[in-house]
Amino acid sequence: MKYLPLLSLFVVSMLFSPLLQAAPEKVLIIGDSMMMVTSHATQLELRKKGNVEVLAEPSIGSGLARLDALDWMEKAKQLASTFKPDVTMVWFGTNDYQPMQSDQGILRPDDPKWFEEYARRIRQMMDILTQEGSEVYWLELPIMRDAEQNAYVQDVNALAKAEAGKRDNVTFFETNKLLTRKPDTFTVYLISRMGKPIKVREPDGIHLARPGADIVAEAFVKELF
Repeated sequence: MKYLPLLSLFVVSMLFSPLLQAAPEKVLIIGDSMMMVTSHATQLELRKKGNVEVLAEPSIGSGLARLDALDWMEKAKQLASTFKPDVTMVWFGTNDYQPMQSDQGILRPDDPKWFEEYARRIRQMMDILTQEGSEVYWLELPIMRDAEQNAYVQDVNALAKAEAGKRDNVTFFETNKLLTRKPDTFTVYLISRMGKPIKVREPDGIHLARPGADIVAEAFVKELF
């Protein structure tokens, strides 16, 4: 009988242990051009975990600013309701530094109302994806080489992080710490443990090179499992 309290504590700790959270069976991957290479790298990484069904639907040149070109809200509703993912990996914002049509008229990125509207769209996207029970991982946009674009990216990251912080089922997944040698600094090459350079960014100063996408994919899948 003297072992019963210890056994009870063990059972309780195991019940509430994050290690016992069910591994995802369905993973949805959506986003803009930043997600193209990363989605493929993530699919390959998830294959190592066994029976995980993956649906990848990234789209070049799309985003949350130009819903007239591709209505991501409607597409997200359709994907969430039909595929019913356990986890959704999201990456938006790369192509959104542009005027945005809204109920208030055309908003430009230098207008504070642009960021108010963009935050509303982030909220809407998060709500759509979580309504069907999916956990959402909203990826941080990496540091950009161009200073003006990078300032915009940091503002968008702040909006996404703030909205994620209001929801238990949304995680703001940090990528910058994975893709730079020095905090807040654009990095083209990382150095491997063997001392060899690893190219993580493309020459455009925006997108990830394949090794960079592999690094993000590996860290993301590790987070899930």
